[in-house]
Amino acid sequence: MRLERSTWPQVRSYFAERDTVLLLFGSIEQHGRHNPLGTDLFAPLKLADLIEERLPDLLIAPALPFGSTPRFAEFPGTVDLGDELLRQVALRVCESLMSHGARHFVLLNGHGGNSKALGAAQLELARRGCRCAELDWWRMVRDIRPEWAGGHGGAQETSANLCIDPSLVDMGALAGEGLVDDLGPELPTTYFDTVRFKGVDVCVPRPTSEYAENGWMGDDNPREASAEWGRQMLSAVADWAAEFISAFARTPLPMPA
Repeated sequence: MRLERSTWPQVRSYFAERDTVLLLFGSIEQHGRHNPLGTDLFAPLKLADLIEERLPDLLIAPALPFGSTPRFAEFPGTVDLGDELLRQVALRVCESLMSHGARHFVLLNGHGGNSKALGAAQLELARRGCRCAELDWWRMVRDIRPEWAGGHGGAQETSANLCIDPSLVDMGALAGEGLVDDLGPELPTTYFDTVRFKGVDVCVPRPTSEYAENGWMGDDNPREASAEWGRQMLSAVADWAAEFISAFARTPLPMPA
C-alpha cells in the first residue's frame, strides 16, 4: 500500500487497524565512475517493491532521495543535506504520520552516512512513545551472508544495480583498480576516513578525492559483479525484512518519557 497512491480515507482506515509505516531513505552521491549517483536510492526503492509483494497491506511512504554525505561533496552531482537537516526532515515526516496514528516506524536506509541523523530522530520518537527501527540494506546483506559484504561502489553495490537495471552501470567507465593513496609509509588508508597504525585504525577525515580518485573502495572489485548476485542479495534481504517488519509491528510501545 503506497502512501502517495492512497486516498486520505484509505489512510484513515489503515491507521484504524494498524500503526506501522515503512519509510525509505537514500542519497545522491558518487559510487565510482561506473555506478549512478542514485545507487543508494535505487536499492531501497527496489527492496520496497519486493517487500510490498510479501506484505501487500504494509503502508510504504515515498523515498527521501537526498541524505547526509559530506565526504563526497567535491564529486559533481552530490547533494548533501547534512546530519542536522536530515534529522529534522526525518523527524518531521514521522511526526506528521504520528498525528494520524503511526507508532511503529521502519526506516529502510540505503546509505550508511544517514545512520547518525536517523538514529537521533529515532531516539526522539522513542521518547514520545514510538518504536523505530533502521534497516540498513548493505549491513543486512553482510549479516545474512558474510561473503556478500562489500565496499563502496564495489561488486556488491554494482551487482544490485545490474539486477535493478543493467543500463544504470557503465562497466566501460571503470578506471584503475580502485587504488587508494596512503597518508604515509606507516599510515596506510584502510577505508573512508581511516588509516591504520600498528594494527589499530585511526579516524583521519579527508576529502575522498584526496585518496580515492576513482570513488570506489573495498575488496570487492566491481568487475566481479553480476545481476544474479544482485538478485540473490535483494531477494534475501526482502525476505528477512518482511519477516522482521511483521515481528516488529507486534512489539509493545514504550511509555512516553
